[in-house]
Amino acid sequence: MDWLADFPPGVLLLVVFLVVAVESLGVPLPGETVLIGATLLAASSGLSPVFVAAAAAGGAILGDSIGYWIGKRYGRRLLSVLNRRFPKHVGPKRLGAAVHLMRRWGPWAVFVGRFIAVLRIFSGPLAGMFRMTYPHFLVANAAGGIAWASLVVTVVTVLGSAATEFLHRFSWAALALAGAAAVVIAVVVVFRLRRRAAQPAADRAPVSMTEAELDELLSPSGSASATTDADARMDTPTTRTASSAPVRTDLRAAISVVLTPLRWALRTTPATTAFVTVFVALGVVTGGLWRPIDQAAWYPAFAYGVPSLEAGRWWTVLTGMFITADPLAYLVAIVGAAVFGGWVEVRFGTLRASAIFVTGHLVGILGALGAALALARLDWPWAQSLVTTLAVGPSCGILACVATATAFMRSPYRLRWRLLLLSWVSIALLYVGKIDDLEHFITTVVFVIAARILLGEHRSTPRPTMRDWRLFAVSGLLVIGAVQLLVTLVPLDGPLGSTTLTQGSILDVGVDTIAILVIANWLRRGHRWAWWAAMALTVGNLLVTLALIALAWLAQVPLVASTIWISASVLWVGQAVVLVLSRHAFRVAANQTRRRLPGAIGPGARRARARAAQLLHEHGGGPLAASALRPENRVFVTADGGHAVAYQQHAGVALALGEPIGDPGGAAAAVSSFATAAEQEGLTPAVFATRDARIVPEGWRVSPLGRDLVLDLRGADASGPAGPDDATGATRADPTASILLAARELPWELRSQIRALSSVWVSDRHVPELGLTVGSSIDAPDDDDRQPTAAVRVSVVTDAAGAVLAAVSWLPIPGAGGTVHGWVLDAVRRALPKDDAGTTTGAGAGAASREHASRAVELALTDACRRFASEGASLVSFAASGLAQDGTEPDGVAVRTMAGIAHRVDPLVGFAEIADVAERLGATAVPLFLACREDADQPRVAYAAAAGFLTGIRLRDLPGLSGSLLVR
Repeated sequence: MDWLADFPPGVLLLVVFLVVAVESLGVPLPGETVLIGATLLAASSGLSPVFVAAAAAGGAILGDSIGYWIGKRYGRRLLSVLNRRFPKHVGPKRLGAAVHLMRRWGPWAVFVGRFIAVLRIFSGPLAGMFRMTYPHFLVANAAGGIAWASLVVTVVTVLGSAATEFLHRFSWAALALAGAAAVVIAVVVVFRLRRRAAQPAADRAPVSMTEAELDELLSPSGSASATTDADARMDTPTTRTASSAPVRTDLRAAISVVLTPLRWALRTTPATTAFVTVFVALGVVTGGLWRPIDQAAWYPAFAYGVPSLEAGRWWTVLTGMFITADPLAYLVAIVGAAVFGGWVEVRFGTLRASAIFVTGHLVGILGALGAALALARLDWPWAQSLVTTLAVGPSCGILACVATATAFMRSPYRLRWRLLLLSWVSIALLYVGKIDDLEHFITTVVFVIAARILLGEHRSTPRPTMRDWRLFAVSGLLVIGAVQLLVTLVPLDGPLGSTTLTQGSILDVGVDTIAILVIANWLRRGHRWAWWAAMALTVGNLLVTLALIALAWLAQVPLVASTIWISASVLWVGQAVVLVLSRHAFRVAANQTRRRLPGAIGPGARRARARAAQLLHEHGGGPLAASALRPENRVFVTADGGHAVAYQQHAGVALALGEPIGDPGGAAAAVSSFATAAEQEGLTPAVFATRDARIVPEGWRVSPLGRDLVLDLRGADASGPAGPDDATGATRADPTASILLAARELPWELRSQIRALSSVWVSDRHVPELGLTVGSSIDAPDDDDRQPTAAVRVSVVTDAAGAVLAAVSWLPIPGAGGTVHGWVLDAVRRALPKDDAGTTTGAGAGAASREHASRAVELALTDACRRFASEGASLVSFAASGLAQDGTEPDGVAVRTMAGIAHRVDPLVGFAEIADVAERLGATAVPLFLACREDADQPRVAYAAAAGFLTGIRLRDLPGLSGSLLVR
């Protein structure tokens, strides 16, 4: 805690407040250690200890309160996922009992938990998750925070530096006592429950809750009536069969049940259990659990480093992994080894997991020592400091397990975790630069690459989705901003020098922070202007760094003042690479202000879109009119304002989508105006997926594009929703369920599964993401502006365990007067077939048999049609996108390209299956056409349509798409 001495008294109080508050949010920071160090500094600097205690108490109260609201807001989602994944262990009975115990004993747990290591981190989120009432929580939280801060400051003030070890020993001893008490309480509870289970059913007290009561209890309002109803209801008597074994009610049986997890750990993860046990035991023996041990006399005999190898202590490379030099590092190492080491051991077995752990440790240690010796010859002060440093800890082995575990994560989490790991070790090496950071960097890089090669993942490299690219770009900016703010508060000394701020660097950090905060949200939504702004900010920072280096070189002065810019420039280079690679993911124009065609009403496109919306309300439109106002589309309005044409512009082509919006009698004139305006601006006009070939100008080249399948619902049976065996061939015993909800009303667990299905198909199966006439409304975020209407509906089919088998999104077809005339199919997501999921995701999540997945899509379609009919809709369009083929030979390169795109996405969409269901329901075929001026325009139109459908397509990909029919 020597770095605390650099702060003035006011900043020191702020640091104490922030560190304690963030720790109370659930982040494992050394809040108690910072409080002790600040109290010792206050005694020597004249700062009153009362202010230090007040800052710590205020931080504890605020942090716990925020953690409470986080747990209350997002805890139900976590519990829903756990209940679905582990219904036996996280069912209504156990959750209801947890809520009951929290409401009865929760305030005492919050108060006492403030004095116990680890528990103080999670008390706030857990109280919110299990719906403790906030007034009770606030009283217990405030009392615990004030008592804890007052006790720590008082003890440190009285005992001085000797209080550090005493308080840390007390925290860990309290944790040990709490663990022992938890075991005793668990034994008593299990004993009483087993005794109760042996009693007649009529004599039992109620303990369980129904699903409805649990949902009410865990709802955002947090009603307590569910608990009351459960307490007032007796269990339903059950009859025990003669073959069922009697329940043992002795104390030994209860102890055996409580110790079952320990026996399971010893049986399935013996190496991990043995390592954690030895690790904790040595922490107790050496005192490393409550005080730093790097100054102990025996420390060099255990620590590894260049001095140890030069002294002949080769065994330190192995002995150093069993201890750490800091109490916080002990906590992180215990959790990391137990979680990731245990997971790898369960997955690979004891011998292979041990080999991964030990190899990762040796690769990191020996690689870092070798690199330090090589760099020290360059007369680099940083490298020379590395060869004199000793270190301990098992972090390299743990990181090897983490990197290996990422290979079995399903998309998109596999790629995100790897980038998170690589970013973390890279930033730590760049700004901190200790020998440990070099070890972590080498281990992570080696094992990320090794895991991909050994597991054969190099044969199917995951491809980031548009959502991933946007996330990477935004995360990079936020990380750069956070790092710059961090070095503002805590100057660091890394490989490139000290990051001590100057007046100019403070101004630079302030400008960067404001710019990042302004553009981050728009960049997340995919706006093109935000991408340009981020690129300008990135290039500007790099130019400033280059200018400083050039000035220092010309003036022959050292670069001390510009070191912070040089360190940050490494991050800006990485950000520039991400922005360049992700440029295709940012296609949403801001308010469509950049227009290429004349004819918009008023100064900008916002009024043009408003006029198009007004025309839709007055006249309605066809199936493609449902997506006319998507942000990707532009709007051309005729001079008289009577018609609007939705179009997209790619590669110098203005591609009109469907028919003009407005009076059908003037559609031909509207298309002619659109074509004339496009030609005047030097653009190539074309019309895509129109149903009426008569609206195109005379002499244009018209090619059959495909067909739409339209079901007239006015004569359909609207008696109720379709059952599992309606038009699907499934049996009544098929454990599937179908629901139809507005997209914004989808539960979080369903929405997250649908997004995961999208990521698996795009990343692992390399099925491209679609645009143009096919949207992504099915898995768009709640606040995304890709689909402006809130009327999007999603039909979801789930199995008995709640896993999503298929999801179909529908857009409303606008009718005259603002009514909904019908519905058009927008996007389809289906579970990955099991034979593919096993080799692709490694987890089987979102997987089903091919037959079951196809049946789920059929059920989603038929059930949605029945519900739409019962609501009074007139028609349903199954294939308005222009990709569904009618079996005829494609005419022209543009149509062949569309057929190639349809072939690539058919495994996900299933055009033939949709057509089969539609035809069995009685749908009729409606031809769709593609029109352009002449045959010479077809290659350009083909590329424009492909660029609209497929994000990030390049010109050299066009021959492969247009020739994919020959491959078939």
